[in-house]
Amino acid sequence: MEQRSEPRVARAIRFFVNIFECANNPERVGESVACEAIDFSTHGLQFRTEQELHPNSLLNITIGIGEPFAMYLLRGEVRWVRETSGEYFLGILLKADEETDLDEWVDDFADQFSA
Repeated sequence: MEQRSEPRVARAIRFFVNIFECANNPERVGESVACEAIDFSTHGLQFRTEQELHPNSLLNITIGIGEPFAMYLLRGEVRWVRETSGEYFLGILLKADEETDLDEWVDDFADQFSA
């Protein structure tokens, strides 16, 4: 059953996430992990990585996209993780935080992903 409340835009973009909080593995806080996005919505994204991340972890996500180029710092919570053939697929819920660019991301989303 589909649980998404927002349409997703498929786009492969490589980026790094920085582990902001991880109750299961606190020693990983501050670690950077290479990722590739699968799809985006205004309040979530799905990506894949070769390193395991745990549900409920908080990630700082920096994404650069668009023409003209724009950088967004987002914070996301890992909602689910699925492992397939040595790759980890993650569902991320973007969280509002005064230290992030979520409002700008939401405002710019349609323009950034219309092409």
